[in-house]
Amino acid sequence: MRSEADTSLIDAAREIAPIIQKHTGEAERERRLSRPVLNALREKGLLRMFTPRSLGGLETDPITRALVVEEISRHDSAAGWTLENPLDWAFFCARLPNEGAEEIYSRGADILIAAQFGRPLNATSTEGGYRISGRAPFVSNCYDADWISSTALVDVDQHSEGEPVTVMVYFPREDCEIIDTWDVMGMRGTGSNDISVTDVYVPKSRTFPMVPEFEPGSHYQGPLYRLPFVGAAATGIPTPMLGVARRAVDEVTDLALTKTPVASSGPLKERSSAQVQLGKAEAVLRSGRSLLLDTVSEAWQRSVDGGTHSLKQKADILLAMTHAMSSAVQAVELACSIAGTTAFRATSPLERCFRDVQTMKHHVFASEARYGTFGQVYLGVPPDFPVVAF
Repeated sequence: MRSEADTSLIDAAREIAPIIQKHTGEAERERRLSRPVLNALREKGLLRMFTPRSLGGLETDPITRALVVEEISRHDSAAGWTLENPLDWAFFCARLPNEGAEEIYSRGADILIAAQFGRPLNATSTEGGYRISGRAPFVSNCYDADWISSTALVDVDQHSEGEPVTVMVYFPREDCEIIDTWDVMGMRGTGSNDISVTDVYVPKSRTFPMVPEFEPGSHYQGPLYRLPFVGAAATGIPTPMLGVARRAVDEVTDLALTKTPVASSGPLKERSSAQVQLGKAEAVLRSGRSLLLDTVSEAWQRSVDGGTHSLKQKADILLAMTHAMSSAVQAVELACSIAGTTAFRATSPLERCFRDVQTMKHHVFASEARYGTFGQVYLGVPPDFPVVAF
């Protein structure tokens, strides 16, 4: 049974659609989300969805979060990603000591955390914390962030037999330099530039070890924070693309009602190939979306009931996330195939949809390789993507 969503937040997302639509071109040109759209996300409280109530947040259930991000993304993928991405890193704050979480939210809950996961910075142990240096890519929304978070690899004494330790660190945005590298085909408005830091001190209160097991802080005792990290990511990473795909299928349906293809005597809607492709697009999109929402609902119910999540259940979530992304890509490609050359004119919304899904399908959490991670877990092979255990 699928969980009920908080319709008030979905309505809030719909209310700011005109603002998002007005500024989508600006986000594409400037390669970062426009300030009016970011302000609207804040004013509606949407950036607080995964922050605990005791720190001023909404502690929203994951299904509502997924539907809100999907709705925002129907109007602009960059707005959806700017909402989705910081929520993951806000969720990760459950692993911080209380002192660190309270410091991060000391100025209010409407903050934006920008982060990256895959390429660790360098960390040197020092009294009470670490000194952080290095450069990291794909830090979405870094220009507008209040805090930056990144994995960091702690130096180990070369004479010891200790294994390298990876930690997650949080530091103020002003402690890093932003390097303008985000010149890309799709998802242009996300501002996913590189950041560089040099000898930045981070106290241990704003760090946690990157290991699957942890004890949530006292602000994070609700069922939301018993959800595995892959469960939180599943309600965010593929959902912007589900929104994009929904837009693409709706756009090509409207187009087919009026377009007469070149060298054709009849309208596009009467072509059997268009009819078949539209049916396939709807089927693949609906099925991928349903698998995602149903799987996350099951995980959410386990969390509400106080249960634990086995590795196979976490792999199920990863599979659903991967398949939702793959389904969104297929649906957009089918929609563009129906539209023909119209889809690839810069004036067509389908052109933007195509660029965005072709970019996002490579995200490490939901790329095609994650089908293999699922298979590894089910076959008892050590997974090549250890995050599945988180």
